Amino acid sequence: MAIAARDQESLRLEIGHVLQVVFADPDRIPEFFTDDYTQTTNGAVSDRTAFEAYVRHVARTVRSVQFEVLDAARQDATIADRHLVHVTDQNGGRATIEVYLFGTLVDGRLQRVHEATRLLSGEAALEGLGSARE
Repeated sequence: MAIAARDQESLRLEIGHVLQVVFADPDRIPEFFTDDYTQTTNGAVSDRTAFEAYVRHVARTVRSVQFEVLDAARQDATIADRHLVHVTDQNGGRATIEVYLFGTLVDGRLQRVHEATRLLSGEAALEGLGSARE
């Protein structure tokens, strides 16, 4: 399944679906991300291998993670969104993190993402979730 939507509402739903699926089942990353994928989050750059390790780390270390895509836009191969990440850690701590994402698609899969994050509410210790590493 690739990101194919062009209208705002369908794109918003597709991006939310991709995020939810990938964090629920990291083995599905190749469906949505190119082999040469790179991500820059708050200035920290990761390649596809580091991104997969990050997703697996988050999937193992949080009790739940839910994505709420508020806004989405697409022009040709460029997408942008603003989404919230609602996370609950293993100890019951909660946080909501706002993410601004700009990405490039190749054949419907993400090849490059630049994002900035900020903690909106909750546990300050969870603020770094967007760039957490093992």
